[in-house]
Amino acid sequence: MRRGDCYEAAAKLLYAHRSWPGVWLVHGKVTGQGPIAGVRYGHAWVEIGDVVIDPSNGRFVVARKSVYYAAGEVTEPVERYTFVEAARQMLETGHYGPWSARG
Repeated sequence: MRRGDCYEAAAKLLYAHRSWPGVWLVHGKVTGQGPIAGVRYGHAWVEIGDVVIDPSNGRFVVARKSVYYAAGEVTEPVERYTFVEAARQMLETGHYGPWSARG
């Protein structure tokens, strides 16, 4: 299975909006749809308040958190990172994520 660019794309989106209050980089597990229906995998997106922005694979999905979590069967807990926390993780690990077993 080809890997997507969700971790990199979400980190870059976080960077672009790092000064916005309440912006988080989120890593979690989702359930695939379409050709990968039913497959659980690690994924990354950005949350600003109750809105999810998923810029992965050349798309730009914007949805209410409740709708996005239901559609992707997102399971809690997820990992949330501020810009400073994400930047620290990227510098320490040398990659965009995931940085824990949950994401």
